Amino acid sequence: MRSRSDVVIIGGGVVGASIAYHLANEGMSVTIIERDSVASHASGFSGGYLNPTSETGKLVPLHHQSFRMHRELLENVQEESGVDAQVLRMPHIELALTESGVQFQRTELERISPFPDFKTQWLEPDEIRKLEPRITDDVCGGVLVEDVIVLDSYNLTLALVKAAENRGAETLLREATGIIYENDRAVGVRMGQDRIDCDKVIVALGPWSGAASLWIGLDIPIVPQKGELLRLEGLDPKLEFHLRAIHAGTTCSVYQKGDGLVWLGATKEDGKGFDTVNSNQALRSLSEVAIRMLPELESRKLVLQTACLRPVTPDGDPILGNVPGKENLFIATGTAGQGVLLAPAIGKAMADLVSTGETDIDIAQFGFERFREKSTGLTGTS
Repeated sequence: MRSRSDVVIIGGGVVGASIAYHLANEGMSVTIIERDSVASHASGFSGGYLNPTSETGKLVPLHHQSFRMHRELLENVQEESGVDAQVLRMPHIELALTESGVQFQRTELERISPFPDFKTQWLEPDEIRKLEPRITDDVCGGVLVEDVIVLDSYNLTLALVKAAENRGAETLLREATGIIYENDRAVGVRMGQDRIDCDKVIVALGPWSGAASLWIGLDIPIVPQKGELLRLEGLDPKLEFHLRAIHAGTTCSVYQKGDGLVWLGATKEDGKGFDTVNSNQALRSLSEVAIRMLPELESRKLVLQTACLRPVTPDGDPILGNVPGKENLFIATGTAGQGVLLAPAIGKAMADLVSTGETDIDIAQFGFERFREKSTGLTGTS
C-alpha cells in the first residue's frame, strides 16, 4: 500500500472505476478504496442495458452524451485491460401489449424520433412478428429503436479498474473509516489505524453514501432502492432484440446477453432499506410480463435471481461535484439505476474537476448545493 496518492476514491463501483480511469489517463496517481471487492454490489449486478432514449428529465442530455462516450470507451478499456465486457449492439422494441398502450407508445415515438443517434419507427403487429416470430400474437404494435448496447456491467467495471491500474492506479480492499482534514481541507483517508495521504478525496459510495455524512459534516440524502433481475436458460436461436413492455403495472425487459442467458429486469422498490433478499413477488411479476411478451420463456428454467441496491436522491438526480464547505473534497453518487450508462460522462467530468477545477460536461445543476443539508459533525481527523 502506498502512503500517498494524488487522489483517493472511496468506492469501487462503476462510477468510482470510471473516475479512476480518467484520472489515470491524466497522469495522476489514484487509489481506489473498496470495502468488499470491485463491482460487488449494484454495479456488478446491473442489467447492463444502455439506452438513453428510455430516460426523461434533466439528465437526458447527459445520458445521450455518456452513451456516445461509451462507444469509444468500451473499445479502449477492453483493449487496454484485456477484459471482455461482452458488448452487444442490438435493436430495441418497446411493445404495446394492449390497445390502450398503442397511443402511449406512439407518443413515445414522437419523443424519441428527434434524437440524432438513433433510428426509430413504428411497427405494426405483423412487422414485429416478422422480425421475431416468437413474440406474442397478441402484440398491438411497438416502437423500434436502433441500436442500444447490452454488456456485462461487472466486466466493464473490472476493465475500467484494470486499465486504470495499468496506468499506475492502486486498488485497496479496505474499509474507509474517515476523511482526514486540515482546516476543512481534505488531506487523506483513514482506514482503521492506517491512513493514506492525498491531495483530493472523492466519495463514490453508491447506496452507502449516507454513511459518509458524518465524515463530511453534511447530510448526504441518499437512500437505497432495491432492484431484482432474473436470468433464464438461453433461447435457441438467440434472441437478437431487446424487448420491453408494461403490463399490469410492471415494466419488464427481456434480452439475451453475451453469457447466453436471457435476462429479465428489473424491479424498483423503495423503502426496503438495505434488503437484498430475493422475493417471490419479483419472480412472479417479472415472469408474468416476460411470458406475456415471449410465451416461449415459460419453458425456460430459472438459472439465477439477484437483488441489488441503487443510490437514489430525493429528486432522482445524481449528486456530482465539490462538497460545500470543504476544500479538495468531491462527491459522485445518486445515479439510481443509470450508473453504468452515466459512468463515462461522470468519470470524465469528475476527473476534469479534480485535475483542472472545471469541466465542459454540464453537471452544474447536479451539485450538492441544491439540497439544504444539516450539519452532522465529523469523524475525520483534523
